[in-house]
Amino acid sequence: MKKETSSKRANGELVVEPAPHVTGPMTKDLLMEYVFVALLILVGVSYFSWGVASLVTSAIAVLVAVSLDYLLFKVAADSPLNTMSAAVFGLIVALSYSLGVPTMRSVEVLPLEAPQAYLYVAAISAFGLVFFKKIQGLAGRKYVNPAAAAKLVIMLPFLNQILIVADHLREGAVPSLAGPIGYVVLGNNGNPLYGSFADWLQGCFSNPASTGSSSVPWVLLVQKFHGWTGGASSLAVVIVGLGLFIVARKYIKWRITLSYFVTVTLMALLMTAVYGGDPYLRIGFELFVGSSMFLAFFMATDPATTPLTSVGQVIFGVGLGTLTVLIQTFMNFFGGSILALVIMNLTVPLLDRVGIHKTFGRR
Repeated sequence: MKKETSSKRANGELVVEPAPHVTGPMTKDLLMEYVFVALLILVGVSYFSWGVASLVTSAIAVLVAVSLDYLLFKVAADSPLNTMSAAVFGLIVALSYSLGVPTMRSVEVLPLEAPQAYLYVAAISAFGLVFFKKIQGLAGRKYVNPAAAAKLVIMLPFLNQILIVADHLREGAVPSLAGPIGYVVLGNNGNPLYGSFADWLQGCFSNPASTGSSSVPWVLLVQKFHGWTGGASSLAVVIVGLGLFIVARKYIKWRITLSYFVTVTLMALLMTAVYGGDPYLRIGFELFVGSSMFLAFFMATDPATTPLTSVGQVIFGVGLGTLTVLIQTFMNFFGGSILALVIMNLTVPLLDRVGIHKTFGRR
């Protein structure tokens, strides 16, 4: 089996170069094929929440990424052809994009609905491929996750409406994570009031046609109708993610995902100890909101923007989990995981100095 995976020109001839992050019997292209199939399964799952819109956004993102990768290969002498890597990047862009409109919204959030969503997905895919995969790669390494960084840049004008959840409500406010959250809110006389965190979860993420009929565990674990396309079903992400880890266990940085989940759980328990409320609801939200679950399996493990050493990967996962919970708790910013990922990406050059370097892809 060939180890060479990327192509570029030298003196007018095509030269095949080895992938810098994957060695051994697994090639970069083969690993990307496994990841691509896993992501395609999640695209299929997302169809049951968002219908054709999720399929169209995925097709657009992949087509834009692959086309630009080929075009740059043709016009730029130092741009390698990485078709499978570009296709995987396109699917990650699509699956990390939020679709659907929260039923409790108070403002128009245009980028969440078609056809506006198609334009923004195309823009993120194009900007990320050119600037954060190709141009960033010219520096010798990628410093930030291309999909995460491109999404933050393109969606910057809409961050307040899309990711600050208070603007999704028609009246009142989302119960703050910097306080007790649970299934009921008690008034001064001890009577239950409307506006619990559980009520918000159901109203925002469950089927708009039957709001209130789904239990909170069902919404968090099985099916969401708003949010990251790749997180439409947390259960599907877990099954597909674990399956990918088993198939390519020597080549996936599973320590990051594991340490991230452990840290998020402990941080959720810490917040419960500080503020009170239902610990299981807080843990469930922090772990199974779509951005957290999908990011942990398919973005935080990106080989090009994460540490090479085992110790560095554990520290990376701990830092990612800690920042995610802190950002979501104290900034009321429910896209905390993607911002935390970009921040932790910038620490990778330092983390690579921690621990013993091992060839990625071998025991």
